[in-house]
Amino acid sequence: MLSSEFIYGSFILAIINFVVRLIGFSYKIILSKLIGPKGIGLFQMVFPILMVFVTITTAGIPIAVSKLIAKEKSLNNYYRIKKVFKISVTLTITIAIFLAGIVIIFSNFISNNIFKTNEIYNSVILLAPAIILISISSVIRGYFYGLKKVTISGIAQVIEQIARIVFVIGIIYYFYPITPSKGAFIAVCGISVGEAFGLIWLIFNYKIQRYKNTFKNAKNITSLKILYKISYIALPITISRIINVLLQFANAVLIPQRLMIAGYSHPEAVSTFGRVVGMSLPIIFLPFIVTSALVINIIPNLSEQVALKNFSKIKNNISLCIWITLLVSIPLTFLFIFFGKSIAMFFYKDRLVGKYIEILGYSTIFISTYHTLSGILHGLGKQIIATINYLIGMSFQLLATYFLVANPSFAINGFFIGFIVSTAIICILNFISLNKVVKVKINVTNSVLKPAISSILMVLAIFITSNFLSIKEINTYFSFVICMSIGSLVYVLTLFATKGISISLIKKIWK
Repeated sequence: MLSSEFIYGSFILAIINFVVRLIGFSYKIILSKLIGPKGIGLFQMVFPILMVFVTITTAGIPIAVSKLIAKEKSLNNYYRIKKVFKISVTLTITIAIFLAGIVIIFSNFISNNIFKTNEIYNSVILLAPAIILISISSVIRGYFYGLKKVTISGIAQVIEQIARIVFVIGIIYYFYPITPSKGAFIAVCGISVGEAFGLIWLIFNYKIQRYKNTFKNAKNITSLKILYKISYIALPITISRIINVLLQFANAVLIPQRLMIAGYSHPEAVSTFGRVVGMSLPIIFLPFIVTSALVINIIPNLSEQVALKNFSKIKNNISLCIWITLLVSIPLTFLFIFFGKSIAMFFYKDRLVGKYIEILGYSTIFISTYHTLSGILHGLGKQIIATINYLIGMSFQLLATYFLVANPSFAINGFFIGFIVSTAIICILNFISLNKVVKVKINVTNSVLKPAISSILMVLAIFITSNFLSIKEINTYFSFVICMSIGSLVYVLTLFATKGISISLIKKIWK
């Protein structure tokens, strides 16, 4: 895949991710207003449980399927593509059913003994069908990513989000007003409903795709060998993701409990947790719209290029990935730090959330870069190294959550310290690991200095525009949109003026 084609594919994925995240983000804002911070807090307690279980089937297996199918496609081994897919689906369904049974059996223990609240008991039971549906959808999406048919998977995600929103908002409005626990229950139910609609779309397209393929090059391979290849790729990635969701699970348990030790009441602790995890972090993770597209695109791409031994393209695409990541994450870091309160007031009308966004904003560039670097390491077959790096960084965050959050001098700031430092650690370790595998040259001027200068001018433009509009007494929401639009325009124009973005590259992508 040529560099311009790689960026084009990532651009298409980024658009799809933007639409999906915009819909999801709007949904979370509406949901937070309908069920309140406590309802969001209860939902965020249940959600990590789902993530703990589905990570086993959705973290490593879809990536393994994507890599293997991309590799076999580059070698025209179409028979193996079909066999890899069938074995991976069978494996996923078997594991998913087993995990769903565990959730049902231990639902009472999870709600009453771990979270020490009966308010989430029904929601925990309802996670069982979601585990099965999400698992099957993920492996089919991995199949389409391997074939580089990203639009099919993207549309499935859009369908899933729309179906979930229509169901949840519709039911809540029908029974409104509702208690926070019932609101959380309906939100959990919406996960399964949305996934069911998305899965129907994926299966429909798979049946069409299956008949379009002609499996001429039927090089046989044993099922056991395919299973070994899937496990070799999937296991380290799955362990890494399990660590992540276990950390989310630990945060869901520890943060409210440690905040109460620091002097918070139970409602205050749950509401603070909801503001941080349910409201602030989704905004901080906005760069994932782009980095997720890069990661999804780079993993099968690198797998294909490694199989073909195209080392020059490997280096070129890695450099492009890092450049695009910094191009997006640097201005967002500036925006979160300087305009966190304005962003929070626009979306949530909550100044406390704005304070949290401003603090967490310092981690934006680290989160984005380590996410991209992890995807690159996975694509190069260095998933074990990426997992070790992640484990080291997350260990620091867990320690900070346990020891600092309970200290009244730190309280929730203890979580922020652990979060920022841990993401920086992972980012640095991933970069060191990558350079040991592939010597990547980063143009500091184009990748860092020019985006930073453009970001500074963007911030100044927003401040000037904001002051001007405040004098004119323009509506707050309208003023926010104008300020951000002008700031974004200044950033892009400055990049073009300083040749931070090549016009020739844009022309290639357009063609």
